[in-house]
Amino acid sequence: MKHIILLVAILFVGCSKEPKEMEAVLFERSGQWITNDDYSSFFFFNRKVYNGPAYMLHRNEKKKEEGTLKNGYKSGTWTGWDKEGNKKYSGPYEYGMEQGSWTGFHINGKKKYEGDFDKGFQIGKWTYYNDQGKKNLEEIYFVCDEKCEEEHSPRECHRKGKVKQSKEF
Repeated sequence: MKHIILLVAILFVGCSKEPKEMEAVLFERSGQWITNDDYSSFFFFNRKVYNGPAYMLHRNEKKKEEGTLKNGYKSGTWTGWDKEGNKKYSGPYEYGMEQGSWTGFHINGKKKYEGDFDKGFQIGKWTYYNDQGKKNLEEIYFVCDEKCEEEHSPRECHRKGKVKQSKEF
């Protein structure tokens, strides 16, 4: 019984990962975060992409961003803070690009904006708020539909991320 408990404890400790300070122990290459876990950092083949929790710091040592890296790219939900520690934004990444619903915040904690991204481009309806929380701007961003995709390949849509309609309040 003692051996089983010891084995489970070793597996638990060995499999857990401490978040890595990205700019201190990792380096970025074309949007991908790489680690030097081997003895010789001079050889290209010794560099490995990092998987696991990570964060970045402001110069004053307060957290700037925090999330997870998968295959070296930002993945899953990431949260950002300003230099004073106020939450600035939160949203998911996929392969290092913004993907899905994002929310931004004013210094006082009230919502600043909300909207969706698709492969790093703003799409659909985006709503912007003033620092009292009142809606002051609504923008509709172009979404490439089936008709649009028939004209070109999905990766080449030149209209993606462009404002289609804007309305001030």
